[in-house]
Amino acid sequence: MFFQAIVLGLLQGLTEFLPVSSSGHLQGVPYLLGWPSGSLTFDVMVHAGTLIAVLVYFRGDLAFLLTRATGLGGDYVPAERQQAWKVIGLLALGSIPAALAGLLFEDVFEAAFGSIRAVSAFLLVTAALLWFGEHLRMRRAAAELGKTVGDLQSHERHRDPGRREDTTTMKDAALIGVAQALAIFPGISRSGATIAAGMTLGLSRAAAARFSFLLSIPVIIGATVFKLPDLGTVEPGTLPFTPLQIAGGVLTAAISGYLAITFLLKLVQRQNLLGFARYVVAFSIVLFAATFWIG
Repeated sequence: MFFQAIVLGLLQGLTEFLPVSSSGHLQGVPYLLGWPSGSLTFDVMVHAGTLIAVLVYFRGDLAFLLTRATGLGGDYVPAERQQAWKVIGLLALGSIPAALAGLLFEDVFEAAFGSIRAVSAFLLVTAALLWFGEHLRMRRAAAELGKTVGDLQSHERHRDPGRREDTTTMKDAALIGVAQALAIFPGISRSGATIAAGMTLGLSRAAAARFSFLLSIPVIIGATVFKLPDLGTVEPGTLPFTPLQIAGGVLTAAISGYLAITFLLKLVQRQNLLGFARYVVAFSIVLFAATFWIG
């Protein structure tokens, strides 16, 4: 079972930040391999692993927010303190829709997790969101060059026009937060939905990706805290991982999560996200087809 813990930790770390849906893979891959699901304790801990990854990667940004917002950053610079509180406010506002949706529609989301075919259908939603967001981005790139989308050369299709991260508004944060709330459904990628929403609202792909990753911090913390009271519950059909196996899964999730963040933030500067959309469609088809021969 140590191997399974490592595989599930790897899946969590990579797919939490790559726009392919962590929930879809954590439901789909064990189903395809005939594995029982991981325990609630294991799920909470590997989510904590991805939290470690994003905290370490954005440690500089988070230190800036903390020191400037609290006035502990040395010389007082009003503009920096104002910017820090603005970012904190945007992240707080963007987290509200997911928190409300999780509390109000918990039964609906849990029912979706019980159906592999529903997971495969929601994976197609992820692909559609990525395609739509990239299509709008390419239209902006074409407009900048005075061309149509069809006239864009290969290298021009990867241009990343749009607003910078510091131009994110309260409206942007609220609507990106709604996209994040939809991603509670298994198969809808949180990073994919939020990045696509940011691009649709006019943010550059890089700006949308950075805001998406920062927005993951409060939602992962909230989901972890929300599940803590149920950690003592023994669920039938789940894998009883040992502390050592859980530690292995957490470490794998943290390392792979950090690498996924690094990879995607570099990728969005030079490539579009349509490759991920194609992969998600393929995975959805495989998963849906498997339901006809796997009991």
